Amino acid sequence: MPQITVIIATHNAQKWIRTCLKCLDASTIPLKTLVVDNASEDRTTSIIRREFQKVRVIEQACNLGFGQANNVAMRQAYEDQTDYLFLLNQDVYVYPDTVARLVNAHQTHPEYGILSPVQLNGEGTNLDYRFRKYLSRHYEAGLIESLINPYPCAAGMLPVRFVNAATWLISRHCLEKTGLFHPLFHHYGEDNNYCSRSQYQGFKTGVYAGAAARHDRKAFVRGPKSIVKKIRQVPLYTLLDIRKGPGTARVLATCKMIGYVWKGILRLSPDIILTSVSEWRSLRKRWPEIQSVRREMKGTFAWSAASA
Repeated sequence: MPQITVIIATHNAQKWIRTCLKCLDASTIPLKTLVVDNASEDRTTSIIRREFQKVRVIEQACNLGFGQANNVAMRQAYEDQTDYLFLLNQDVYVYPDTVARLVNAHQTHPEYGILSPVQLNGEGTNLDYRFRKYLSRHYEAGLIESLINPYPCAAGMLPVRFVNAATWLISRHCLEKTGLFHPLFHHYGEDNNYCSRSQYQGFKTGVYAGAAARHDRKAFVRGPKSIVKKIRQVPLYTLLDIRKGPGTARVLATCKMIGYVWKGILRLSPDIILTSVSEWRSLRKRWPEIQSVRREMKGTFAWSAASA
């Protein structure tokens, strides 16, 4: 039986953490769980320590962000000789056989470094709205709709370029070659960057249609604030996409920034326009640094462990 370490980065998670951990307790295969708490101000850690005594909690003095909090536990799990990491958001609930199905799928398809189950909404009645968006870049609507009821699902393994890290199974081999999340990303964008790096190392990223989990989050609200957030994420991880040459990455990032400026003009939003211009000027000044980071990202786990 492979050793599987569940990693949960928490911050003010008392609304979800009981359900999240109870679902893991019901797993059909043994799991070891590490929680890295990002300086929660609610009862998250006290709930875990009182009600889930087998769960190890690593408390941080400040909010490290998603990637760096996961890195703390990923490094520990690697040193403990784990075979698989199972990264899980604090607001995601697995089914009893979710992890077992993913592990079995990976053992049949070891070329995949990252596997996600089908990500449903909090009630399990539909697909998570962002998960649906990611899949729509690769697959037709009919196949996507068939995933709403994954037990059983005939779709099998679905290769993708990206799936969000709300629930990821990462193989030890992938971790050894790809490393940890990069510290340039505080919150959002680190999972996109990790997918590109793992694929550069020769691993595939996939959604296994025979497993599911529920993601209990609020519906996405579109607006200027969401566009501003993308402006501060998308061009950076585009520039750091080592699957592409530096010239190609720079052209694509420039095109994305022009698109954001155009959205600002259409929406009559000075905030979007000014943020786009300011961010692009900053990235142009940082281009030598970004080139250096691109070279770093082509390295192995030894670099990531030393730098994190």
